[in-house]
Amino acid sequence: EVFTKACEEAFVILGWKPGKGVGDGVCGWEFEIGSSDRGQRGRVICEVAGGERVKVSRREVLFGAAGLISLPVGGEVLAEEETSELVWKGPSSLGYTFKYPPAWTATKKQIKTHASEVLVVKDGTSAQVGLVVDPVKINSLKEFGSPEQVADKVLGVEKKKDGTLSVRTLALGSFDRDGLTYYDIEYEVENTRGMKRYISRLTINDKNLYVFTGQAKIADFSSSEAELRNVLSSLYVKKSYNNN
Repeated sequence: EVFTKACEEAFVILGWKPGKGVGDGVCGWEFEIGSSDRGQRGRVICEVAGGERVKVSRREVLFGAAGLISLPVGGEVLAEEETSELVWKGPSSLGYTFKYPPAWTATKKQIKTHASEVLVVKDGTSAQVGLVVDPVKINSLKEFGSPEQVADKVLGVEKKKDGTLSVRTLALGSFDRDGLTYYDIEYEVENTRGMKRYISRLTINDKNLYVFTGQAKIADFSSSEAELRNVLSSLYVKKSYNNN
């Protein structure tokens, strides 16, 4: 209701000038509707409680005002960008976003076993990407060890799973971006149900470990590899200085 009222107020203002909708300090949506040049879609900036800003398309605002779709306030947010890629935005306290193809389906686990957990699945295949965030006691992956040492830990966990026959490291990498260190680990796991290929990207920020892992059965991997890598590379974690 707050969303609809804000849209109605914004759209009646001639020339797409700013309009605001306030939900008694609870929802706190704010809409800035800028003029749309010919050939460009109008954009709306939705500002939720806590200062997060999420871009949504003009189409979504129109549909939202009509009550045909709804947008969440706070927590994880799903937004559609100009490129038609979908964007998953995590809680502001964890400061992460990633993109994925519109044909994929994203779900958040209802039973909470991690600080945050999201699964994105390519429908009709075994290809999927999952992100889990858990608190740790260190500030950087470098404090935990080298890429090789972290890979040994990851593969050690796989070896202990029921039905595992073999594990093999395929590639390792590391890089720094925006003040954070990332490790990339690629490996294969063979178990009694077949063989899977995994690609993982890890980082630590504000004493939270982010593990972003793409996987697929070998039969599906080649046809989904480009999409899996694009999703993995889209991960953005905003650097926090709280514990540094």
